[in-house]
Amino acid sequence: MVLKTKEEAKANFEASIAYIPNRYVAGVQKADWLGPARSDNAEKNYAAGVQQAVSTKRRQLMISKLSNEEWKSAAIEKGAPIIGQRIAGALNKWLSNWGPMYDQVASKVSALPPKTTDWRANINNRLVPTVETWRKAAGKT
Repeated sequence: MVLKTKEEAKANFEASIAYIPNRYVAGVQKADWLGPARSDNAEKNYAAGVQQAVSTKRRQLMISKLSNEEWKSAAIEKGAPIIGQRIAGALNKWLSNWGPMYDQVASKVSALPPKTTDWRANINNRLVPTVETWRKAAGKT
């Protein structure tokens, strides 16, 4: 068996950047994610995987292999170039999901009693009702 060198493999992988996105889109368009993902078997597999990760402390182990500086560097290099584009692409969905919640909170806030000099009363009479409205609007009771 003849093996490629690491450099050749890297060059081939790099060359695939030109066509991988289109193959990815084609694969996603043909896929049925929802059916298998919501099955009882998928839920069982998910629960087993999470339990195994918890019992072996896999998350903690993998985190310990990475320095804070490595994490920061990767987050900046990978996240910063794309975050603005992703936010721009999700603005309408965000507004349709967040807007109705905001409307409920804005209505509640406009009906709150005026601020007083009593910090505890302000918390109980203004802050707590506002937070409760956010939670209720978000479906968290």
